[in-house]
Amino acid sequence: MTKYEVIGLMSGTSLDGVDIAFCEFEKKGEDWDYQILKAETIPYSASWKNRLSELMNGTATDYVKTHVELGRLYGGLINDFISVNKLKPFLIASHGHTVFHQPENGFTAQIGDGSQIAAITCIDVVCDFRSKDLGLGGQGAPLVPAGERKLFNSYRFCLNLGGIANISVMNNDTTVAYDVCPANMALNYLVEYLGKSYDKDGLIAMKGKINLPLLNLLNKLPYYELPYPKSLGREWFTNEVIPLLDAASISIEDKLATFCEHIGVQIGNSIKTHLFSNNDQMLVTGGGAFNPYLINSISNKVPLKLVIPDSQTISFKEALIFAFLGLLFTRNEKNVMSSVTGSGKDHIGGALYKGN
Repeated sequence: MTKYEVIGLMSGTSLDGVDIAFCEFEKKGEDWDYQILKAETIPYSASWKNRLSELMNGTATDYVKTHVELGRLYGGLINDFISVNKLKPFLIASHGHTVFHQPENGFTAQIGDGSQIAAITCIDVVCDFRSKDLGLGGQGAPLVPAGERKLFNSYRFCLNLGGIANISVMNNDTTVAYDVCPANMALNYLVEYLGKSYDKDGLIAMKGKINLPLLNLLNKLPYYELPYPKSLGREWFTNEVIPLLDAASISIEDKLATFCEHIGVQIGNSIKTHLFSNNDQMLVTGGGAFNPYLINSISNKVPLKLVIPDSQTISFKEALIFAFLGLLFTRNEKNVMSSVTGSGKDHIGGALYKGN
């Protein structure tokens, strides 16, 4: 079999919603072709969004109950998606929703019980992609570069602007990648004070002015001095970034403009640590790619051509890649790169729940 149809499911730290992508992969010699045939983002209800954002402060019972019930929600959403679009996937690959990510303490946790998804859909489910990597001494993140290496290797640099901005750099025989800084996680947090869920087109940030004292405090956060491999979680954002944002006595517009500048500075600093040519291009995906103000803040600091692809690739690249990582799991092929995560070896990450 050289052609596969897989559903990828992704829930990002920005809590925008659940990305579902029905993808076709075809093996051609040593290369892979892909298509995203159907895709949809399903927003979380207000109650689910609040539940997920507060879960890290809940009880153990809250955690387990939410893990199971989110899995049942995902299973129902996938069944509806399959029914409406008349699909026949052979596999579901679910990243789940990250609640805890503390590699320094040896654990990470993505909820959305894969056993419930398998039970409801009667389709095999690969999930829990990160845990084994931590067992091997890695960060458990980022995992997307393993897919980028095979599906997007025409770009030397790939930048994802999701809840967290992460970058991957493809060299001849190795790939390095890591989380750079918060992105939409911070921008969405700020606009919630204005009763909005996100800053459409960066129009609110555009009204603000960059505040140098806040910018300097953000840029001095110790994480930015750490060598890679390294990764970020919501806990770090809550403990390290939110206090700085809340303490600044400036307008929300100014905070947004300042944080966009911060993102640009940190991505620019990351690029400078790698050898590059001015002819190199950087593929930019994730929700932040739709924000012209943020893109301008980055382009002013990055000496590379930024390539903004079609809207489907921007929105569903991570769901596509987790579909592909799940496919590699079923083919018994390695889907986690030690050069990226810092684990002891390249390996096959994930857990399988049979649909029948």
